[in-house]
Amino acid sequence: MNLFVSFCALIDPRSKNWRAPCASRIRWQNAFALSLLLLAAFPQMAQAAATPWMGDAHAVARLITAVQATGSAKTIDGGLEIRLAPGWHTYWRTPGDAGVPLGIDWTGSENLAGARISWPAPKRLVVSDLQNNVYEHHVVFPISFELTQPGAPLKLHAAVEYAACAEVCVPYAANFDVVVPAGLATPSPEATLVAESAAQIPGPRSTAGLILQSATVSPHEPDAILTVRLRSSGKPFLAPDIFVEGFDRGSAGSPKLSLGAWGQEALFSIPIQGADTAYLSARPLTFTIVDGGRSAEFSATPKVGRPANSDSEVFVIFAVALLGGLILNVMPCVLPVLSLKLLAVVGQAGASRRQIRLGLLATALGIFASFGLLAGVLAGLKLGGNVIAWGIQFQWPWFVAGMAVLTTLFAANLWGWLPISLPQFVYAALPSGPAGQQHKFLGAFLTGAFATLLATPCSAPFVGTAIGFALAAGPGEIFAVFSALALGFASPYLIIGAFPGLVRFLPKPGPWMLVLRRLLGLALVGTAAWLLFVLAELVGANIALITATTLAAAVLLLALQSTRQSSPTAALGLRASNVALVAVALLAPVFANASSAAPPDIATKWRPFNLSEIKRLIAERRVVFVHVTAAWCLTCKVNEATALDREPISTRLFGTSVVAMRADWTKSNSAVAAYLQSFGRYGVPFDVVYGPGRPNGEPLPELLTADVVNGALDRASATQNTAR
Repeated sequence: MNLFVSFCALIDPRSKNWRAPCASRIRWQNAFALSLLLLAAFPQMAQAAATPWMGDAHAVARLITAVQATGSAKTIDGGLEIRLAPGWHTYWRTPGDAGVPLGIDWTGSENLAGARISWPAPKRLVVSDLQNNVYEHHVVFPISFELTQPGAPLKLHAAVEYAACAEVCVPYAANFDVVVPAGLATPSPEATLVAESAAQIPGPRSTAGLILQSATVSPHEPDAILTVRLRSSGKPFLAPDIFVEGFDRGSAGSPKLSLGAWGQEALFSIPIQGADTAYLSARPLTFTIVDGGRSAEFSATPKVGRPANSDSEVFVIFAVALLGGLILNVMPCVLPVLSLKLLAVVGQAGASRRQIRLGLLATALGIFASFGLLAGVLAGLKLGGNVIAWGIQFQWPWFVAGMAVLTTLFAANLWGWLPISLPQFVYAALPSGPAGQQHKFLGAFLTGAFATLLATPCSAPFVGTAIGFALAAGPGEIFAVFSALALGFASPYLIIGAFPGLVRFLPKPGPWMLVLRRLLGLALVGTAAWLLFVLAELVGANIALITATTLAAAVLLLALQSTRQSSPTAALGLRASNVALVAVALLAPVFANASSAAPPDIATKWRPFNLSEIKRLIAERRVVFVHVTAAWCLTCKVNEATALDREPISTRLFGTSVVAMRADWTKSNSAVAAYLQSFGRYGVPFDVVYGPGRPNGEPLPELLTADVVNGALDRASATQNTAR
């Protein structure tokens, strides 16, 4: 100011009026000086949202906020930013086998109720077999600051400790102070950086397009192995990685990854050292999935699974599948088809050893061909990312309708109304011999193939175990297990083929065979009626009624055509009676389904399946019985008729001490399929009991008895005194 006045006098020292112009100049100078002060202050106010960098040539850090004033919000966003030199890294919240995570002490802050730090997705760094979860180059840890008094200034004091490592590790400690004044909460220059870092935080599964399908832990040398199955609902996986937290005993090794379903499924196998299955299966674990630019975080308590695959286990599963295929011959699903198999064997009586062997081999080939076709379809569906299961084709209306048509045509063939012949090139591929003999080979082949297709709704003892192993694995295991099932299912034919002399113990062919053919034809019509009932469950009674009427009309036309060729009166009456029986058998189940709008009283006592309700009831220490069934599952119907719907089980199931739930899998249902797969099952029937004594559920065998169900309910109720 004095310099400025002197400057005025120096310019006009003779002027007596110098004070007037200089006074105006002084006012201008005051304004100019104030402006300079404000301009000098603005850079510091802009930088008030970020502290200076602190560190050295290897790592530097600073504290930043996303706003320049607190505004009226209860929380404001910020972050801790760390820059690292090439080759250096810092650590995630769970650092791995070495390292320490970032730590911040907010003591000394004012108007701060709490600070919640978020952790961006890390990357895996393996050094000398040590698993490290790290950040490289540059990372921002988003922090949400909760204000004690919204609208008031926020003073932050952060005592930060972290480590940066390369070949050596250097600990860092720094104190950062930021004051966010009261006022309008305008974005700071660091607002974009804070928002971009928040977007890197592993988010909910809906945003990442990732789905956790299952998590199991199983015994494995030296301690345990954790298996996690994931699915991508959008783009295929690129190079996924998984980070596991939640256990303070032991350490996780490097995960082994296998991709399937055209990159839509990822299976991680993670060796765990220092923790056994009992410890891990009792703890909720956190899984962080990182795949390129997307990430997700899941929480789940792993279920106890079977031991990890080994060569010996594969042989055991093969033996189990072989035994399951053998048992499949006498399961309720296959009983309607046993008529075809019995007729094929009886028809070999009196034939030469060569003819017997060829006929039985043709039947076995039909079984193997059908099982091979099923394995190929299921493997293809699995690679395509679809839900697969044993007997899943009975959820397809076109398959059920097609099987009903084939069954009816087979019945017509047994009655002599429909000769089955194929093009000449097919006969040319069959063993040389008379046309009649070739026709027998073809009939034997179709018998084996047809029996297999109708057997698939069954989940017989051992079959469910083998199928669960195969469908949870890859195409190779699917074909191997299905081949073992085919071998077991075809073993009666192969044994008789190896010892054709056994056929002499069967009745000699004679007129009784014609009566047997008619009776077996009626058995096949009964199978067709059951299929039409399933069709009505799938698509409604109208379409099933049209299908049944069409089949009955086709049978009538075939009978009339056959009558024209040989029309004795007795034969005409027999054919008319057969047609009437076919019409009644085909139409009756459809009308029965249509008229069953009001379910029986016992059906109304089942609660609909609800997984969240199951969890709530378990928390309340209630006993829950879950019955997974389907209209096309004959074994399910047998279990219901012989155990679940009969005394004393029905009284106990539908009493006050047990909550009975039923899941209907007649139609495709992803929730039911996921529930089955959580137990390693891929077919029905499936029953499981929960309770205080069995909080994770106790699966029951495929065939139920009163003793089996009562015993499971007793074990589940454990601390309850429920009477039978």
